Parts: sequence; structure tokens; C-alpha cells
Amino acid sequence: MAQALKESDIYNIIIGTAGHIDHGKSTLVKRLTGIDPDRLPDEKRREMTIDLGFAPFELKTGQRVGLIDVPGHERFIKNMVAGATSIDLALLIIASDEGPNLQTREHVNIMSLLGLPKGIIVLTKTDRSDADFRELVREEVQEMVQGTFLAEAPVAEVSAMTGEGMDSLIDLIHETIKDIPRRETTGVFRMPIQRTFSAKGFGTIITGVPVSGRLKIGDSLDILPGQKQGRVRGLQAYKCDVEEIRAGHSSAINVSDLHQEEVHRGMVAATPGYYKSVRFVEGKFHYRPDRAVILKNRAPIKLHAGTAECDGRIILLDKKELSPGDQCYAQFQLEEPIVTAPGDLYIARLQSPMYTIGGGKILDASDQKLRRLRTEVMQQLEEKEKSLSTEGSQVEIALKNAGPKTVNGKELSVLAKLPEKDCVEALEKIDHKLVRFKSNRFMHINAFEGVMDSLAVLVETFHQENPLRAGMELPSLRNRAKLEQPLLEQALSKLEESGALQIRNDKVRRSSFQIQISTEETKAKKELETLLHKTRFATPRKAELPEQLSHKKDRLEKVLKLLIDEGTILLLKDDVLLHYENLKEAIDLISKTIHDTGPIEAAQVRDLIGTTRKYVIPLLEHLDKIGITRRVDNRRVLK
Repeated sequence: MAQALKESDIYNIIIGTAGHIDHGKSTLVKRLTGIDPDRLPDEKRREMTIDLGFAPFELKTGQRVGLIDVPGHERFIKNMVAGATSIDLALLIIASDEGPNLQTREHVNIMSLLGLPKGIIVLTKTDRSDADFRELVREEVQEMVQGTFLAEAPVAEVSAMTGEGMDSLIDLIHETIKDIPRRETTGVFRMPIQRTFSAKGFGTIITGVPVSGRLKIGDSLDILPGQKQGRVRGLQAYKCDVEEIRAGHSSAINVSDLHQEEVHRGMVAATPGYYKSVRFVEGKFHYRPDRAVILKNRAPIKLHAGTAECDGRIILLDKKELSPGDQCYAQFQLEEPIVTAPGDLYIARLQSPMYTIGGGKILDASDQKLRRLRTEVMQQLEEKEKSLSTEGSQVEIALKNAGPKTVNGKELSVLAKLPEKDCVEALEKIDHKLVRFKSNRFMHINAFEGVMDSLAVLVETFHQENPLRAGMELPSLRNRAKLEQPLLEQALSKLEESGALQIRNDKVRRSSFQIQISTEETKAKKELETLLHKTRFATPRKAELPEQLSHKKDRLEKVLKLLIDEGTILLLKDDVLLHYENLKEAIDLISKTIHDTGPIEAAQVRDLIGTTRKYVIPLLEHLDKIGITRRVDNRRVLK
């Protein structure tokens, strides 16, 4: 039975090797840990690392950290990247009798693009080189790492075969680790799967390094992409039994209800309900400066994120093409679904020839294509990038990124990738930044102010396009804004309260807006109002107006809309026009008659106001609509 470990026995960071093939990475790991990381028969036979190797490294404090050994051959670069995404401290291994080689430079580029914070340069095989040659190698290495995270990295010279320099290297590792904080264990559990196998009597085992959260025995897991779920039967960290694993642990999970054939590297194990797989990933992309060609839009690439590798195309969102050393916002349109989260680091490689072209940080994952060269798209991505680099709670960042919609506690929990109880605690600290709604829904004040700004812009645009209209109709504004009704109402109320907008007769207008009409339009407006007032309950239809007034059709249409917007003229069913004063007269007559003599029929109304049935029916239906009358069988009563 495996030894048990307590939480205090583990310092949750990961050390990883990097470097060219046959420069002594695996031999060094074996010397540091006593464990040969080359576990595959093919690796033993060929004496070459093919896949990732794992071993626990014990610090002087007695605590353990994980050590990942990566392959150095260019054909297995995807395996190297799968391991490099988990590394906190890199050991760049260079044979002192050979110096930097092709994959040495490739690995440095990859680790730099992944944003690794710390590294140590290790010159191995000192038993095979003399001091003068090692000095030349040192100079070449320093030149190679200029401008990278390794520019100020310490250098150790060792021989894993004789043990020379190993004590100094171990001391250097301990000193460097002091400056590397433990990984945060907040958030819900997520672990990119690095390896799977089946153990007799246990079933399926998955291994990897969790990037967030914690996991306990008995917890459930989603295995993504796909619809697979399992339950945790057992846990190990650094080959020892534990009750819980955390972000930064080199971990193994024994999962029930899951066959080994159903899971593979590139998938993700996560707390159920929080993550989903997508085919579209957005990120900030940095194009390597040492490339000699322009990067074209829709270039075929391989995206490496976590332990996943997916074919797809890179879409340059804010550039037509990309020069070496330049950067842009990009969307990766993938052929297979992937699971990522904002803040994850990624690498992009050309499909042919296989070459690392750049990388960066993932800003979001979505379910739709983004439109290129669009200002609104760039603004959204800039805000997401800013949120990732701004100090603040995970909850507040998630609220800002939620955009123009309200959320409840459960929905926020999924957006923030935090347990709901943690969200509640975090919300208490930023309560002054929240706008609350009924049904325990809320949104960030910044997002609410953004909604108010967008509504003001919609109204202003309407005024510019319709200078003779008194305002934008509420249903039209609602359709254009595409907001939840409570959010729309509260935002409009705030805008009216601040004096920015006015709402009259179900129309929204800028408070300072004034209709500007020409002399001819003023004349047409006055004549049209007079005509409709004079003709009382036998007004001309819209199509008949040009025949009765000496004005062009389009001018009459404009001023008629203006009179309707002002409430001076009503447009009833069947294009019946009615002056507001005449409507009041009809209401008084009909109300008095019903009050004095009882329910009234349409024919009686026709005789009462001196009109025809084609005007009476639209009038009575309007009175029903506004609550003056109510239809009972074929008669009207007062409501």
C-alpha cells in the first residue's frame, strides 16, 4: 500500500526539464529523484524519452514537489508542450560538451511564449568537457537566452554520472523555489489529463497537474469533451495516497464508472457543470520575431493548450496580416472541441512545416465565429484582456465579463469557476459595486453603466436617422437593445432620473432633443392638423391626404409621423386617423350616453357622432384598448 501524505508534506509547484535530445535530461532527473522517468519499453529500448515522465523531488524541508521530464526530440514536441504548460520552474538542460542545439532553442521559445516565470540553466556532462569549452558554451547560452525569461537565470555545471556539482544544483533549486509562490487552489477543480492507464483491482487511472481547485475522494468528475462522468475512488500525489489533491500537485486519480478507452491525453477532468467544450477560442497572439515570413489570415495551425493538441485555423481579428514580432487578437477555429479557461496559456504551431510560430494567453472561449476588423469585437477583447491583468477578485472579473445581462448566484458560480459559497462571500466585499434586481439577480455597476450608455446611443442614433420623429418607440428600443425587461426598465429609469432621457407616450427621446423642421414642413403640419380636426369622425385615409393638401407625399408622411409622435393625431386600426380633441369629444359623448341610457351598440355610436361603420369599429376597439369601454356581446359598457 502506498505511503500516505499530509497537505503539509507537499509544496504545490512543478519543476520541469527542457532541452535537446540526448543532453542528459532523464539522467539528471534520475540522479535528483532516484526514479527513472523513462517508463515505456520503447524508451528503454531506444534510450530516448518519447513521452512525459514524472518523479517526486524531495526538498531539504522534507516537502515534495513534482518534477516533469519532457522529450527532446522534435517529433515529440507536442508531448513537450503538454508538460511545459504545467511548469513553474524550468531546468534548461544543455550538454556542456555540445552546447545549445535546435530543440534547445525551440524549447526556450516555447517556454517564453508560455510565460514561465523562473528557470535555471544546467550544463550537464561536465565529465566529458573541459573548462575552456564550457566557458564558450556559457557565452553561447547567454547570447541565446537574451530577451527571454532566462536572461538572468543562474547557471549550474553538473555531471549526473559522477555526481559532480549536484549538491550545488540542489541548493540552487531550493533557493530559487523560495521566490516561487505556491499555486492558488481557489476555483473549481480542473485538470488537463496527461496520461491514462488501467491498474488491476483499481480500474481507470488518470494523471496530470490540476490548474485550479481541489478534489476529494468521493467527488464526481466531468470528463470533457464528451458526456462522460465518474466518481473519485482514490487519490495520489507524488506516488503517495492522499485524501485531497490541489492545484499544482502532480496527481493520479482512480475514477470509477469510466473505461480507460473513453479517456485520453488532451481531455480535461473537472467539477461537473462548470466547463464546456468549444471549437472557437480567442486569445492575444504574439508572432515570433525570428520568423521570416508574413503570417496570413486563416493559416492552418495546431493549437496546444493544456495537454490538448487541435488542428484548426488562426483568424487575425484586428490585422489583415501579421509581421514577425507583431501581435494581434486572434480567434482559433478548431476542428475538434477543446476545454480551456480565460488566463490559460497556449502555443500555436504551423501544420506544415511543423514549427512553433507563437503563443499567448487565452481570453475567452465561445460557440460562434467572431467578425474580423470590427471595433465592437476589439473593445470586448480589450476589456477581457484588461480584466485578466487587473488585480481584483475572480468574482468581480467574471461579473464584468458577463456583459449586459443579470445573473444569480449559481450562474455567477459557473462564470467565475468558483463554488457558490465562495461567490457569496466575495460578493459581500463588492456589494457597493453591484446593481441588484428582483429574484436575487444582479450585475456589476460597470456593466450596468455600459447598458445605459448603449441605450443612450441607440436613442441618439434614432434621432439622427429620424430628425422629425418625437422619439423612439419603446417596443422598437426593446427589440434593438435585446435586454431583459427588468434590466431595460431599471436602466431607462436611471437615465430618466438623471435627465439624460425622457419617456412620453411610450416614446423615448434625448431630453435636449428638439425637432427641427423647415418652413414648408411647419406649414404642412399646421394644414394637416387643421384638416384632421375639421373632418372630425370622417377623416381622410393616409393615402388620400396628398389629394386634399398641396404638399408632396413624403413631406406629408413626415409631418404625420410627427403629429402621431406628439399625440396630437392617433392612428387607429385600418389606417383611420383621428385628432386627439375629436377623440376626447367622442369619449365624452359615448360615456355620457352609456351612463344615462345603458349599454350602447355600434350603430348607436355611428348615429351619435355622425359617421360611418368603417370609422366606428376602429374607434370602439381603441376605447376598449385604453380602458374606457368593455365589449359585452355586441354592446359596450363602461369599464
